[in-house]
Order: sequence, then C-alpha cells, then structure tokens
Amino acid sequence: MRVSGFLLILVFVSLNFTAQAYAGSKSWGGWSSNWQNLEFQPYLGDQKISQRSLVDDDTWKPEDWIKNDGDEKRIMRNLYAANILSKQYKDRKNIPVLEVGDNFIELSSVDRDRILKFVDYVFEITLSEENGMFYVLYGDNKDEPLGLYNKHGFQSY
Repeated sequence: MRVSGFLLILVFVSLNFTAQAYAGSKSWGGWSSNWQNLEFQPYLGDQKISQRSLVDDDTWKPEDWIKNDGDEKRIMRNLYAANILSKQYKDRKNIPVLEVGDNFIELSSVDRDRILKFVDYVFEITLSEENGMFYVLYGDNKDEPLGLYNKHGFQSY
C-alpha cells in the first residue's frame, strides 16, 4: 500500500511538471520585430559578405613585411624567436621541410598563409624547381605533415 501511494504521488508530481514545461507557441511578435529600434548591427559597417570573401582579394605581399620591418633575416629570426617556426631541413628524399611551432597553430589561416608565403619568398622554394614545394610539419608527428606549400599556396591534409 505504501509503495502504490508513493508511485501515485510520483506520477501526479511528474505530470504536473511536464504540463508546465510544455513548449507551445509563444506570442513574441515574430523574428523581425525583435530587432526593431535597437542598435544591433550583425555585420561591421553593415556589410553583408562572408568572412572568407574578405581575404579572397588580399593584396598582401612578402615585400610589405620587409618594407615595414627591415630585412628578411630579421623577420625570420623573429618568427623563430616567437616559436612560430622551429626548424627547417631537407628530408631523406631531398624535399624541403619546415617545422612550425605551437604559436603557428594558434594563428589564423590568413596569417599562416602569409608566413608560409614569406618563407617561400625568402628561400624561393617553389621557384627553384618546376614542381617546387615544401612540407609543413608540426610537433612530434613527423609521419603526417600538416600539409605542403607549393605554387598554389598551402595545401592542408
């Protein structure tokens, strides 16, 4: 008797709570009326274009960094000192390899592309051969590179 009374009370309480949690339609006046007379602007400068299209017409060139920061050697030293780049060498097949540091991984894709483009500009790897390219490695994972850089840019795996 005690158990059945407890179950009856439990059923009554749970039905009461589920009736209150019913997610029926609410009269909020529709989506567009929520944003009327507010200073909310979903796009900076009222732009209606995607993020990716903002970098499609990027006119940055490696010469821009050289013009602003001095010479190529100084910029390369700074990239190594900031743990953006960590090592460069040729593998067993004589293919150039660029190992990147932890801070390279934290950069945006635009900045990663610029750094790889700058390294290629300095060492002229893609110009040195018909299919010039270099691997980009990160950390201890030497068997699986992040990708490769060639005349078409960074190709991630």
